[in-house]
Amino acid sequence: MGVRDWDLRQFRLLDALARRGSIGAAARETGMAQPNASKLLEQMERSAGFALARRTPRGTELTDRGRVIAGLAADVLEAADSVARAVDALEGERGALHVCASMTVAEHLMPQWLAAAQQRLPGVTVTLDVGNTDEVFERLRTGVADLGFVEGPTVQTGFRYLDVARDELVVIVRPGHPWADDGDIPPEAIATAGLVVREPGSGTRQTTDLALAPYGEGVRFEVGSNAALAASVAAGLGPGVVSRLAVQLALRSGRLAEARTPSLRLGRVLRAVWSAASPLPRSAQDFLGLAANAASRT
Repeated sequence: MGVRDWDLRQFRLLDALARRGSIGAAARETGMAQPNASKLLEQMERSAGFALARRTPRGTELTDRGRVIAGLAADVLEAADSVARAVDALEGERGALHVCASMTVAEHLMPQWLAAAQQRLPGVTVTLDVGNTDEVFERLRTGVADLGFVEGPTVQTGFRYLDVARDELVVIVRPGHPWADDGDIPPEAIATAGLVVREPGSGTRQTTDLALAPYGEGVRFEVGSNAALAASVAAGLGPGVVSRLAVQLALRSGRLAEARTPSLRLGRVLRAVWSAASPLPRSAQDFLGLAANAASRT
């Protein structure tokens, strides 16, 4: 062991020895057995190349060189304490986590995740911001949010991601609509119909446009939320495309009906995303692990 390999254990022993004047008292203060403290002091002296202390009938006292090193050791310990206080302060910030989620995740998965975080992540206060997929990326890019959840088919440049859940879009109609009982609806009919869709920038809209692009394009009635989309379809505005998570209760109750579309690929992945320019904060890592575990059980 060289001098450059000394760690806080060596510095604490030397500092305690300067103040206590006894290897036994210094050992007790630093939580070491006396033989181990004596052995450590001898190792330090060998690596330094000179005596740090001398044994006397009254105890152990530092040599002149030892007192110089002990004074510097006190400075090292003070600096280490400053680092520890800074870490504690920063760890205190662990409790403030800003999450931004797109609509489907925010409305149908996030409540469960927030409840689990309240139970399992004590001291972490999560602020939830809701926007469409493009807005989530923008809030991450500007540093407003620490962690995001999106449902679009692609991840923008400059971001890392983790797949956390799977989702499926469905074509919905009001009860009595011909598509409710017509068997399999061809993709061309859906693409060219007057569809109720989410606004540009939403993950649902991006997935819808990508799936229907090869089959043509008809009139689009744009709405800004899943709830507005479902209500518009129920009111008779037209068929709509939306996450199954958003309308599963309405489908079960019969307020809406699902059109069968086996030829369309409407599955998608829900992802956690964060900036690639900086490490994910610990609170965000903890929340992400919780969300991924919860999603795997649903």
